[in-house]
Amino acid sequence: MGSSNITLYAQWTANTYSLSYDGNGSTGGSVPGGSNQAYNTTVTVSGNTGSLVKTGYTFAGWNTEANGSGTSYDAGNALTMGSSNITLYAQWTANTYSLSYVSRPDSF
Repeated sequence: MGSSNITLYAQWTANTYSLSYDGNGSTGGSVPGGSNQAYNTTVTVSGNTGSLVKTGYTFAGWNTEANGSGTSYDAGNALTMGSSNITLYAQWTANTYSLSYVSRPDSF
């Protein structure tokens, strides 16, 4: 060691966390591929790139909670990675159908 003071500086590497997608009851298609992202990185949320379907429902975006009580995201929204893994769950809106009755004269 020399005769002068030495200052050492810490070097930091951001932790990496996973972003994944879950079909949340889908009956067909596939979820977008996930990725690993560094902490505090901004990620663009994928759309329904795998043509997910659920019988009787329409795809309505993504949410951080399966029951829709978390943060909602649409395709193209920015998501900032926090300090844990994130799963985005497909959200589904029930399709509505109309039912009509036609009266016809008695044929007896």
